[in-house]
Amino acid sequence: MADKKKSSKPSPFWARVQELLDKPRRQKQGMNLSRLAALTKAGQTVVVADKILGAGEIKHAITVAAPAFSQSAKLVISKSGGSVISLEKLQAQNPTGKDVRILI
Repeated sequence: MADKKKSSKPSPFWARVQELLDKPRRQKQGMNLSRLAALTKAGQTVVVADKILGAGEIKHAITVAAPAFSQSAKLVISKSGGSVISLEKLQAQNPTGKDVRILI
């Protein structure tokens, strides 16, 4: 995520994302595309604190940032017109986290 060398504090949004990422693995579960589709609307940008799995389908274009993606999930998201982005790149593009939803 953010470099520890930087003196500026991350926004509360990115601090919460880091808190979710720091949870033990046993407290996380991957998110299937079917759940992602049910929780989002077209054009949204979302952050998921765990791996995106390829079960299900998504019919609307969204931007998804997550620490990991299955190959099939990447393919389905891109075929629907959406995009896959790394957490670091999204944080660089949107340092305040404005208009980005966290999905748990």
